[in-house]
Amino acid sequence: MRQAFAKMFWGFLFVLVEIHIIAFDLLPDPLGYFFIYLGLEKIRSEYKTGNWSRLVALILFAFSLPTIFIQQTNNDFTGVSMSDGWPLYMNALGIGKLILVFYVFQIMIKLAQQFGDEAILRRTEQTFKAYIIAMLIVSCVQPFLMNTSRDAGIGAGLVLIGVSLIMDIVLLILLFKFRKLETDRLDTEEPVVDLKT
Repeated sequence: MRQAFAKMFWGFLFVLVEIHIIAFDLLPDPLGYFFIYLGLEKIRSEYKTGNWSRLVALILFAFSLPTIFIQQTNNDFTGVSMSDGWPLYMNALGIGKLILVFYVFQIMIKLAQQFGDEAILRRTEQTFKAYIIAMLIVSCVQPFLMNTSRDAGIGAGLVLIGVSLIMDIVLLILLFKFRKLETDRLDTEEPVVDLKT
């Protein structure tokens, strides 16, 4: 459990953080999705859950390869203009990530139920609802920003970026918490007393 969720934590962190030197991403998204795949594979082998999530992670690994060399925040330096279809590609990548996160939440809910941890189960279900609703709103509003005035577009864009960032950080915190689910469960179990002696 610890290794699987540690891999997913670092994977989603790689996807969240973008550090470019010239045009090369130092924390490439494909590597992040590969880490997520490895974590999901470990969970599947140990707990027999998460088949679809691994496939989505592999698809995103391949689909996100261009982001290694092209900065995701569209600017003049990259030579990618709005008419080149880059925003459409980024929206598709965002939807793919949302689908992956949906499956990851389903796995976390199943594991919390399996280990009987009511507190982490409630927290996961609440975070799942908040994350999906917030990110769906961001995904739906984002395409309409190009039809607004420059000032309104910048203001709304900053709000959407802030919401996305907050929700991704909340997801990372939850993934970090799940690293200790198995050990926490073992620590709370009452020791077995041998009455035969």
